[in-house]
Amino acid sequence: MRIVETDVRSGTMQVNQGAVQLQTSRGPMLGSSRTTYILTKQDEEHLANLYYRHFHPTHPVLLPRSRYTTHPYPAHLRLVVQLIGSQYTSAFSRDVLRDRTDDELADLPKDSPYAVQSLLLYAICLYAGSERAKAVRILARASDLAIELALNRADYASTYGVQDALVEESWRRTWWELYVLDGSFAAMQRQTTFRCNAVELTAYLPCEENVYREGMLPPQPATLEQLDSRFFADEEQPFASACYRIEAVRIMGQVLAASNGGENCPDDIQAVDNAIAAWRLHLPFAKTGIIDRFGEVDQMILQAHAFIYTATIILHFPRSELPLTLPTAADIACAARMTQASPTSAQHATKAISASKDLSDLAGLPVDKYSPLFTCGLVFACIVQLSACSAHPHDCITQHRDRVALMTGVLKSIGRSWAIARDVILHLNKIANGVFKPHDTTGVVMCQPFMDSGVDVDSMFNNMSWLDFFPAGDMSGIDDIV
Repeated sequence: MRIVETDVRSGTMQVNQGAVQLQTSRGPMLGSSRTTYILTKQDEEHLANLYYRHFHPTHPVLLPRSRYTTHPYPAHLRLVVQLIGSQYTSAFSRDVLRDRTDDELADLPKDSPYAVQSLLLYAICLYAGSERAKAVRILARASDLAIELALNRADYASTYGVQDALVEESWRRTWWELYVLDGSFAAMQRQTTFRCNAVELTAYLPCEENVYREGMLPPQPATLEQLDSRFFADEEQPFASACYRIEAVRIMGQVLAASNGGENCPDDIQAVDNAIAAWRLHLPFAKTGIIDRFGEVDQMILQAHAFIYTATIILHFPRSELPLTLPTAADIACAARMTQASPTSAQHATKAISASKDLSDLAGLPVDKYSPLFTCGLVFACIVQLSACSAHPHDCITQHRDRVALMTGVLKSIGRSWAIARDVILHLNKIANGVFKPHDTTGVVMCQPFMDSGVDVDSMFNNMSWLDFFPAGDMSGIDDIV
């Protein structure tokens, strides 16, 4: 990447042919010149490689790497790829790339599925950068455009796939990735439904990752109806890992809808709990683990399990006997307006704690790539572990502490690239330090009840309203934090 000074008054600048220039104003106090960052072709390739190495395996929407360079992707989509790739290196100016991406995405064509892909990937990038309100707005644009174009319908991919099986698969993946992200954001905002779950869902399901990655011709894609019928099939029917991820988010939607009913819908709560259990019981043996038959981490099934465990916590934690708030001067933001469901039950606590353990077990696997969406599940699991330790300060202290330490360690790893993990780990560490206090004389770790933890919750969580997953609320209008 080269940096040149441009005199705006004279308009003179030498630019290598074929390079992409990214301009940013230096401000009136520094005169009328601009600093121009020029990405060479080598820079573009390097950023694309970083995108495909670190991000694409967790959100495999675009064509495989072997097709990316030659495919006619528009400039706005390539800019998003470069922006995401820049999160994994310090050699490029992320702020300049982000400003340029904002400009390009401000006025997108209304009839292009590439615009949907750009907005979808940018929404993930914004969420991961702790710009949640803007991420919600960008995702809404992506959803509206995708539904207007009918990406949710079965015939879209074949009609606009230019008779290319991999392009068709990419369009299918675009819709279902949008569906997964929309459901994830709905859980964070405590909505009772999400846009992509309220339309006709006839789009064919994704194929296995190795088939797509190697550029092989995908087999006849499965349908959502076939996925639903697997429960009562005489023989086990295998589906791609991404299908179980989609089903996990569908169940998350059921959890959100049932949770809105409060104490007046015990049958609905039990029905959703049954759906969660059925999802796990009907997984093929090959999908119960995270390592696939090639010895690689199956990113789609990893996320599927994470979504299921998170949905379990959302369903059971508010109905458990575990403390939901810190009874100090102020409440922890993620539970500030959360009310205990009635009646509470020890069974709910057991299931919430079990799900938090399952999430920590995922964190303990030898995984070197995580979706930034995994941050949400880790935070939920840490909160449950801290709550359980506070409720039973003399039981399993070391186990609780080690699980929280493991999950904050993964958050630290994610935080090397994404601000959202860096933000939450600071607050979680402060709580953990207050809860897991060493004994004054022996050095033995003691678990302190929340009221005795000495945590200054007021100063700690004033800026953590994004963590308020449980209470209902709409973040889309929060403009002052962008």
